[in-house]
Amino acid sequence: MSSSLSKSAIGEPQKDISRTNEPVWSDGTEEATKKEALHLISNGRWSLSTTKMGVERKFEFKTFARTMTFINSIAEQCKVKKHHPEWANVYNKVVIRWTTHKPEGLSHKDVEMAKFCDEKGKELGEADRGKLEMASAGGSLDTLLGEGVRECGPCSKTSE
Repeated sequence: MSSSLSKSAIGEPQKDISRTNEPVWSDGTEEATKKEALHLISNGRWSLSTTKMGVERKFEFKTFARTMTFINSIAEQCKVKKHHPEWANVYNKVVIRWTTHKPEGLSHKDVEMAKFCDEKGKELGEADRGKLEMASAGGSLDTLLGEGVRECGPCSKTSE
């Protein structure tokens, strides 16, 4: 009789169905980063994107001003890290998706920036609305953000 359990990327037993929810990792992603990402998804408020190549989360603040402070803080860190999100904002809500375009998949940059977002959200008093579950195809996140940007600005430029 076969067991319905397998081992995850971090060696913990899990049901076979969860293998279908395994992220698509960017080439070269280290095991420690994979473990951090899986922790963000399973124990945090981040969800695996529908493409499984990124993590996404909704933030909500009390005011528009706080929301813009959050967005601007993230934008400044993006300049430092040379990594940008796919995101959308409506008044006091921000939906952020972190994914790496080259090499494609979930990477250490995504995990690092997701953690930075969590820290900034907490610092600015984000409203705790619980975890936003992974959107299904055509769900609210994909409607808001599109199906992902494959040829976004800096990522689409080829070396000349």
